[in-house]
Amino acid sequence: MNYLYYEYKSSTVCTVKEDEKLYYKSLSTQNYLNEKCLLNGSTLKGRQEAFVYQMKVKKIHSCCCIHFKKRRSNFPNKSKKAHDCIWINYANIKDVTYFESTCTITFHDGSKLNCEHPKRIQQTLKQIFRYLNKNTPD
Repeated sequence: MNYLYYEYKSSTVCTVKEDEKLYYKSLSTQNYLNEKCLLNGSTLKGRQEAFVYQMKVKKIHSCCCIHFKKRRSNFPNKSKKAHDCIWINYANIKDVTYFESTCTITFHDGSKLNCEHPKRIQQTLKQIFRYLNKNTPD
């Protein structure tokens, strides 16, 4: 899965990879991610609190590490309260090209996603990289 987003009309989370879309009934994106975190030993809130504590940051943009061994960490491209917020899977990112007001994320499967807030995304990616390297056994 490259990224996911919430479809309000159908009350589903849509996961996207290349041309494949899968839909899951859920009350919100946060509920969906919380369920994935619980399957790996913690809550979404617990994962976020651990990130803040270990990285000694005051504010994060709600990223969450779902699975350390698979390096699966999701983060929002904008405020998680935004109706068009997309949660991006860090593990599937191949490259990011930054521009002044946007950036293009290229995934391992060749698909691309254009996002606003390039500085925020760049900062979040650096924090996730440091966090995963700190917590993943060699």
